Amino acid sequence: MTETYETLTVDARGAVTVVTLDRPPVNAVNRTMQLELAAAFESFADDRTVHAVVLTGSGRKAFCAGIDLTEVSSGSEDQRPVPLTLDAGHEWRRAQHAVHHCAVPVVAAVEGYVIGAGFGLAGVCDLIVAAEDARFALTEINVGLLGGASKAIRMLGPYRARRMLFGGELESAHELHRLGAVEEVVASGTAAERAVEIAQVFASKSPLALRLAKESILRIEGGQMEAQYRTEQDYTARMRALHDSTEAMRAFAEKREPHWTWS
Repeated sequence: MTETYETLTVDARGAVTVVTLDRPPVNAVNRTMQLELAAAFESFADDRTVHAVVLTGSGRKAFCAGIDLTEVSSGSEDQRPVPLTLDAGHEWRRAQHAVHHCAVPVVAAVEGYVIGAGFGLAGVCDLIVAAEDARFALTEINVGLLGGASKAIRMLGPYRARRMLFGGELESAHELHRLGAVEEVVASGTAAERAVEIAQVFASKSPLALRLAKESILRIEGGQMEAQYRTEQDYTARMRALHDSTEAMRAFAEKREPHWTWS
């Protein structure tokens, strides 16, 4: 029986399963979505009907516009057992690990904004199909957070990663395609359709060969990106302890310029 989720929809289309982030209007990541992403993608390991996966977002406004800042600013994400409170990033790491280490290929299909956590989520997929009006950014620095550099380095190289991390500015799908991070740029509204077509090609191969190919490329790559992301999370925790982090979130919510105090 198909599992029912609160923040995701999971739709089997033959040998291709489509997982849709479903938290309108911008599919922001909350704790429930983190847990459900991990559960869904981990479940595919033992499901012989799943030969490839497409990860997309509901609507065309955003694939995912980042972490739910309402949950972060309220502190509700920290109402967890002590072991998880001591390692507050564990659940998001587990979710990304589940996508990245999914037993079968995962094709991201992105429309609209791909920001912050959304950028990271697309970055752990095997390839990305983007609508021509998709926009990518690491905007954490604008709201008192950090993150995303580990994915940006993998996707874009160290220099463009620095520009995205320090600037928090939007980049076009065409620019990321030019840099090799996006596999294809397609007409707006057709990213998921094209991603399914690509996934169907993958799914037509021997399911055993496909899973071994996925496992082999992950082992060849090694775990450097995941180790790098753990370091990023440590620095995010340090950032959140500062007054400037709180001020950045408040200024963003109040649509005003922040006032930095070096504290």
